[in-house]
Amino acid sequence: MKTTTPQPKPPLAASAAAAPFDSERLLRDSGLRVTRAAQTVLELLERSSQPLTHEEVAAAYTAATGEAPDRVTVYRVLDRLVEAGLCDRRVGADRVNRFSRHVEAASGNTFECDQCHKVLALPSDPELPKVMGRLGKALRKQGIDTRNTALTLHGTCGECAR
Repeated sequence: MKTTTPQPKPPLAASAAAAPFDSERLLRDSGLRVTRAAQTVLELLERSSQPLTHEEVAAAYTAATGEAPDRVTVYRVLDRLVEAGLCDRRVGADRVNRFSRHVEAASGNTFECDQCHKVLALPSDPELPKVMGRLGKALRKQGIDTRNTALTLHGTCGECAR
């Protein structure tokens, strides 16, 4: 008797208007186990227009699947997604962790709205690397070794300003 291993199905139905999002491939390529919880959380973050708190992820999970997730599982999945570079964790001014799909900025720099916490890539500016280099040099003179520099600007996005 021939048996076949069924392929995991994405837990959320893809929107017809959106380009296909392959959570299974992203998880595998990042060395993570493909589980329903990991796929669902990654897809929720991909489809969200703004960063989500742990509680918002859990509520969206319940709304999307009809099943309440284990809270510890959601924490673990979010931690693994951050470690794998598939999502970003940002601590807001309110000291609450918010999670979003990783924003790939050519410059490595981002803008975060203080109201909705949306994160946007900043456009490249030919002067910015020079400024960051001067800042790094000044810090080294103080005995501070920087391995990586990134700039995050905070303010109000156009949508929240309306």
